[in-house]
Amino acid sequence: MSDHPEIISIPKADFLRALTGGDLPADAIREERCLKPPIGCGQPLISETGEARVFWDQDEARRYEAEWRITGLCPTCQDANEAAAEAGEIW
Repeated sequence: MSDHPEIISIPKADFLRALTGGDLPADAIREERCLKPPIGCGQPLISETGEARVFWDQDEARRYEAEWRITGLCPTCQDANEAAAEAGEIW
């Protein structure tokens, strides 16, 4: 018997589901919201009262939307993660 643990291979989507509690960026995008906690806030991109984040210009809005479509994180969570990364709190 080896001292090393057995290496198993699982699909990337299954790995991400395990890390995020079952939520994936594709789920968040389809439902027009942020990833659920503990990764994101789980809030809809547009509130029930119709409020949405206001951007400085179209370029800024496009950048945030492009990042959301990749990560599933709303602009507020994108900003929070960027600040944490700059502070060295996350990689």
